[in-house]
Amino acid sequence: MKIRGFLPKPVFVHVSLGVGALLGLGMVTLAADAAQPTSKIEIVIKGGEAKLVRGATLNGVPTEVSVRNDDTVTHGFASSIFSDKMEVKVEGGSVAEKGKLGPHVYRVDPGRTLVLKFTLPDQPGGESRTYAFWCDMHRAVKGEMLVVEYSGETGGG
Repeated sequence: MKIRGFLPKPVFVHVSLGVGALLGLGMVTLAADAAQPTSKIEIVIKGGEAKLVRGATLNGVPTEVSVRNDDTVTHGFASSIFSDKMEVKVEGGSVAEKGKLGPHVYRVDPGRTLVLKFTLPDQPGGESRTYAFWCDMHRAVKGEMLVVEYSGETGGG
């Protein structure tokens, strides 16, 4: 006696190939995401002071700088990390009027979080650096972020 499954053989082959293709595409997406992890830097402004809570970034890696304003007034955010040619995506805040301030000064209202997304280009010189950040409206609100030089090589010799 011959027992057959619930799907005829040609349909089963097509379903298997379709599922395999979807899984394969998922694996490619996961591999791409793993190759370019996003570095996250978190800054909190409270009581008229800014504090780097956590994070650092690498040259050439997508980066998110999160600036949470736990203060009662609007603050600005500017940094020496930005260059004139850098593309920065802004969420939860706004871009300040350009004028004397330059192209990369942002505003974050009380109780809000500003998220800036960018990729820092590779820097010549091969060394880690710190970059200043500050509020253009309040002198006491300032700090530093670390950018680590990464050559893509692992291990020591």
